[in-house]
Amino acid sequence: MKALSILFLLVGLAAVAQESLAAESKPLATEAAEAIQPYAKRFGEAVDQTVNEFFAGTDGPLGDAARSNLQRREQAEREANRGTRKTMKECIKPGNVIDDDVKECMDGFREKTW
Repeated sequence: MKALSILFLLVGLAAVAQESLAAESKPLATEAAEAIQPYAKRFGEAVDQTVNEFFAGTDGPLGDAARSNLQRREQAEREANRGTRKTMKECIKPGNVIDDDVKECMDGFREKTW
């Protein structure tokens, strides 16, 4: 008798859980679109990169725009992957030399190797 009541309790809980999951489910097409979205985004970025690289080798307004896009993308990638910023005192070269290397060190794009 006790086993039967536990069985009914478990069946009831399973039915409630199934109803709550069914109420929250999305259409199959939406679930499929959400599943492939990261891959489609990467594919689109790869195609965009390839087209920009192709047109960057040409003259004219398309070549100028493609080179600009590539530079902007490279700058955004560098900023996303940069390290911690440092003070000028931490990055300055011997002899108090300040150049592009020091500026990159201060911005976190380069490690101090001098």
